Amino acid sequence: MASTYASSLVREIEHRSASACTYEQSIISITDDAWTIKSSNDTDENLTDESVVKCTLLSPGTSIRVAPMERATSGWSTEHFHQNLKLPEGSNVGRGIIVQFEAMARECIAIAFSPYHQYELGKTYVVHFGANGNLQTVIRRHVNYNEAVDLTFPSRVCSENHWIPYWICLQNGTLSAGVGKCVGKNVIGSLDDSMYNMLRSGVDAVRYVGIGNSALNRNARDLRVRNVAVMSIPGQFGLEGVPMEAQSAFVNILDMEYVTNSSRRGGGGGGGGGSVATEAELLAEYEKERAKAKARAAKYGIEYKEPAPDAFLKWSEARRLRANPERGFITGIDTFSAAEKAKADARKERFAKDERKRKGLDDDNADSNNNNDGSDNEGAMEDDEGVDDVAEWEKTKKDPLPIEQAWDNWKQVSKFRADPPGNLLSNGNTSGEIVLSLGSDGDTSGMDTAEFIPKKIVVVPSKIHIFSIDWAPFKQIRTDDLLSFFRDYGPSYVEWLGELSCNVLFEDKHSAARALHALSQELPSPPPEAVDMTKRWEPPSAQKNEEDMNDENAEGEKNELDDNSVRDFPLDAPAPQPADGAMESDEDEREPLPDFGDMGWRFCKWTVRKVSNDRYGRRGTRARVLMRLATTLDVLDDRPTEWPKPPPGFTTKRVLMPWHDFSGKRRREGKRDTKRRRRSDGGRRRRGNDDNNNSDRDLDTRLAEGLSSGRAGFSIEEIQAERNAKNAEILEISS
Repeated sequence: MASTYASSLVREIEHRSASACTYEQSIISITDDAWTIKSSNDTDENLTDESVVKCTLLSPGTSIRVAPMERATSGWSTEHFHQNLKLPEGSNVGRGIIVQFEAMARECIAIAFSPYHQYELGKTYVVHFGANGNLQTVIRRHVNYNEAVDLTFPSRVCSENHWIPYWICLQNGTLSAGVGKCVGKNVIGSLDDSMYNMLRSGVDAVRYVGIGNSALNRNARDLRVRNVAVMSIPGQFGLEGVPMEAQSAFVNILDMEYVTNSSRRGGGGGGGGGSVATEAELLAEYEKERAKAKARAAKYGIEYKEPAPDAFLKWSEARRLRANPERGFITGIDTFSAAEKAKADARKERFAKDERKRKGLDDDNADSNNNNDGSDNEGAMEDDEGVDDVAEWEKTKKDPLPIEQAWDNWKQVSKFRADPPGNLLSNGNTSGEIVLSLGSDGDTSGMDTAEFIPKKIVVVPSKIHIFSIDWAPFKQIRTDDLLSFFRDYGPSYVEWLGELSCNVLFEDKHSAARALHALSQELPSPPPEAVDMTKRWEPPSAQKNEEDMNDENAEGEKNELDDNSVRDFPLDAPAPQPADGAMESDEDEREPLPDFGDMGWRFCKWTVRKVSNDRYGRRGTRARVLMRLATTLDVLDDRPTEWPKPPPGFTTKRVLMPWHDFSGKRRREGKRDTKRRRRSDGGRRRRGNDDNNNSDRDLDTRLAEGLSSGRAGFSIEEIQAERNAKNAEILEISS
């Protein structure tokens, strides 16, 4: 009777390598639909049946967790092999070898066939399932360190959430690989190496199997393998060996029964949106175009070359497909529905009641306590108000940014901002849909041809579109920083569209909605007639009286050494200075502001913070962003070929804040009260900036200047002119 090993009802024993496992002898029962592992107790009595074959089996209830080889052992090593993980004793080695196994991995499952229980250069075959971001399967034999015999087959065969069965068969010099429980079906591809098979000696025949992980990127993850079975070619198939089906055009496990419907929605934010292209849809489109390219090559008698996904898909979507991102968690419920809000209110009331009981404020003595401690009880209730979980409660302790800051720098960065067309996102609409036609006013501005204008534009509720109003600080922000900012809501991928804009993808629309409402605030529509200059560049902690500021300065040393503290502005920050744009004329101030609220934009409650130092910037850099739901227009059709020059004030060597954008006022003002910034008289002092030279110069003039020198207010042209004047004076004196 067939037994199901590694069942979900049995707790598996996990080992870190193939060399640490134990193996036993068993048999495989062969039918037209599947090759099934039978109980090891039936081994002796069933050997006479031609439908069974001896095999070496990984012990039942055991799985192997394999770390990326390049990171753990710098490649193949003896720990990926075992002296017992080989063909069963008495097998005909010359006929070939078959391996069956199940694996759960994001990418890069590596299975080696070797004549020894180690990797032998020139004599070892390796099959890489899910290579190149789970877009290819590679079959390879390295001849030497520089040359290899290999073939690559487009496929999508790995899943990080499901056990997928695989098989590999080497017979008559041909190495084939496929997916499924029946050897010879769902063939991914085959490598014909019959010439080497004829020339090799008998001692170089493949006997041993190695299990590895060939993932190379920095986000590489461990993979798991179980139910490994090694056997020779069954005698019932004769000299020709196991019959193989014709190679499949494109093997995609999303189309098979091994993957559930929830996974077919596609990783990286495809699920739940309804309008974003899912992984399965992108792969189907890719395969259709591959078939056309192959037919075109056959028609004109030219060599067929496997095209990259970028050739057929939009560039940003193809990049997401190659990235094969890890999936975030799925909320699954609409937390903003009336029923869920009622449940949340009930939970809040229940927790408040438990808190009152803990403090001795139960119903029996509630009246007396209310008379005596009414203020404390009221304060406790206010603390619980609007609190969903610990993470949200932590954030409510910090004041959100004033909404007036949403219009800072709007003129300077307006050319980079992509506003949704029409009233697509007005009034909080999350399922809007409009149709654009050529020549429509406003909606098609900036589009020269109809090639890239979709007929229908819809909202993508599983994507949040981000746009930063702080150019220099946001240029230091990277994917890890944005994923950390949204970490409480399960983001899966960041789709970059430019230096100031990107999309953050979630697994379903409910997770995106929770993140959008929790991390941003609604903007008024229509906008204010004029922005309140007193609230520009002002940190939330700046709304304090003078006594509080003195107390804070007294504790400055302690606060500055606390790396875990979170501030939007450092203690030694300059007094809030308006940008040069604030010194505009009355006519400029009366210029109407863009109606962000009517276009669906929301303003972040807190700044996006850089979480670690790297070559792109310094930890602690902060930038403010606008958010909205993405639309089908928020993609890149082609790879960018040019990038704008860095903004004034940009550097990767120090922490940047919002006031570093488009501002010439960088002098540190005020007394330095902290011990860390005290310097002796002989110490080197930082060169101060003379702002008087810049006070009368408008922003456009400063932006049009060349590279600034070390002296503030002087350009290279001005310094060179000064040098020429001095040289002329010297020549005149000497003559």
